[in-house]
Amino acid sequence: MNDHELARKLARETGTLLMGLRNHAASLSGGEDETHSALAEEVLGSEGDRVAQDYLMDQFSINRPSDVVLSEEGDLEVARLNATRVWIIDPLDGTAQYSTGGDDFAVHIALWEANSPNPSQISVASVAVPARNELWSMDEPVQRYQPNNTPIRILVSRSRPPREIPAVIKKLEEAFPERGPVEVIPMGSVGAKVGAILADKADVYFNSGGFYEWDLAAPLGIAVHNGLSVTDCIGNPIELNKVDLKVNDILICRPELTATIVDALETK
Repeated sequence: MNDHELARKLARETGTLLMGLRNHAASLSGGEDETHSALAEEVLGSEGDRVAQDYLMDQFSINRPSDVVLSEEGDLEVARLNATRVWIIDPLDGTAQYSTGGDDFAVHIALWEANSPNPSQISVASVAVPARNELWSMDEPVQRYQPNNTPIRILVSRSRPPREIPAVIKKLEEAFPERGPVEVIPMGSVGAKVGAILADKADVYFNSGGFYEWDLAAPLGIAVHNGLSVTDCIGNPIELNKVDLKVNDILICRPELTATIVDALETK
């Protein structure tokens, strides 16, 4: 199978595995003891991360044994810095949402290639949001979006909403008065957020607090493939497979909103 087919297969099957594990855990849990419930959530989250990581690494060893894999749950492989092909994966993005029964967790599978002309050099990407029965891949037809003057909807982290939100809302409402008051929607995984934009349930996601490459690589690929604007918070392109794996900030949105949001963030 080609790289796109492999990425889609791994995202789909890992999502199915995670849903099966969670459903099994729910069937075994009982009682209303809060301490027991908290422990059960912690165990489910750690088991989900482990099971998904083990499955993916087994599959890469079988299907792409010569490629380097960079994963949140694995060793930060130094060989990647001289490699021409690096899979950047997050076996379970949104562990907290997964372990507490939420639907906004995802599986991220992306391939960075040194010779790729694509933005951020991501040539292949698939994102599964299994609890929503969504699977997004870069080799699928582009999701066509038509602005329809509905309210602008901004997705933010559930745990760390950006402090710049009021300034961004003010600028957007001034620039697009016909769209009415801006709505803010908390959501978990980056993959789930990008999926929500592609499904026309949101328009903007930005994070000024920082995260890591595996949080972003696959969602970035499917966002760019479908015509969304992807930059840092001052409008610059994103580099991946760096020595420092931290990504300081990100803005993913409808292209017509980019300049207004960057202006708000630059002047804040």
